[in-house]
Amino acid sequence: MWVRTGLAAGFLLVWLIVLLPLKAVAMLAGDRLDYADVYGTVWDGRIYDLTIEGVPLREVRLQTHPLGWLSGRLVADWQVSDPELRGRGEVALGGGGWTLSRTDVSVTLDRLDAPDLPGLDRGQFVQLRLAELAVDEGGCLRARGDARTGALTGFAASQGFEGPVLTGMFDCRDGRVVLDFAGQSPDLDLSGEAVFEAQALAWTLTARTGRAELADALALAGLQRDGDAWRGQGRRAYADR
Repeated sequence: MWVRTGLAAGFLLVWLIVLLPLKAVAMLAGDRLDYADVYGTVWDGRIYDLTIEGVPLREVRLQTHPLGWLSGRLVADWQVSDPELRGRGEVALGGGGWTLSRTDVSVTLDRLDAPDLPGLDRGQFVQLRLAELAVDEGGCLRARGDARTGALTGFAASQGFEGPVLTGMFDCRDGRVVLDFAGQSPDLDLSGEAVFEAQALAWTLTARTGRAELADALALAGLQRDGDAWRGQGRRAYADR
């Protein structure tokens, strides 16, 4: 009888785990998660209007890997659906940190707080690809990936000049994720960096051009003349997005 009782209890426990609502996990997280509602189980669930570090996301889907629990880590595939930020990848949590891998994200220039250039469509997307991003309590440990946007090419064509395609590489610096980027064309050279701090995104930008109308546009965007270059910088808290 005890064997049958034990088997029945074991099957019941497995059944409860398999059907464990994702909302129950979210409730255990308490104030650390800000969301509107949660549906589904831990194996396949959706979180609506989730806010992470002040960044709002309309819908996040999570599909947990069962084998990850055996190693003491939570491993899940994720997918974000939002008008200004969408993407997918894998996340692993455990050991006081987390790791993103196989990550592809598209995010608008507006969400990244890009500088205002007259006529620039801030709804254009930047493509981000991360082979790996590992973070612990001390900050960024490893970052491997790249970024690309052709937003300036369409803007430039509408203004009668040739704009550069911007490309960049991710790295870790002093515990922070850093994206160094650059782009060159016959009419405009751009370079700079974006630093993903704990509470804000900080950026610097250097531009060079030999065309007077472009110099005027850079000045209107708030960049300051420095010899033969135009320079700008900014910082915006994630909570302001």
